[in-house]
Amino acid sequence: MQPEKAIIFGPIILFFLIFGALIIGFLSVVIRLVLKGKAMAWKGTLIDKLHKTQDEYDSKKVNHFYTLIFKIEDGKEIKVGTSKELFDSYQIGDQAEKKAGELWPKKIN
Repeated sequence: MQPEKAIIFGPIILFFLIFGALIIGFLSVVIRLVLKGKAMAWKGTLIDKLHKTQDEYDSKKVNHFYTLIFKIEDGKEIKVGTSKELFDSYQIGDQAEKKAGELWPKKIN
């Protein structure tokens, strides 16, 4: 490679290599978290429901965040972010089970 080309294209190639590494690292973290969540299995009781809102500064839009908190059999608490429909279908005291391989817990009677 000619020195003039190395001076021009070297920083560009370096930038894309670093940027590509950041994207691959981010995607690998996301994939690991999803796989870890799918691998978990537990049974528990709903102990709390949280609904938070957040206003966007540049628009009049309001974001809603729904969280269910379960106390599982080993005494730990697990927070599960959900949709409004799933949030509304649960009442405190409901039993739920999350099986390995599934993303969301299901209500059990």
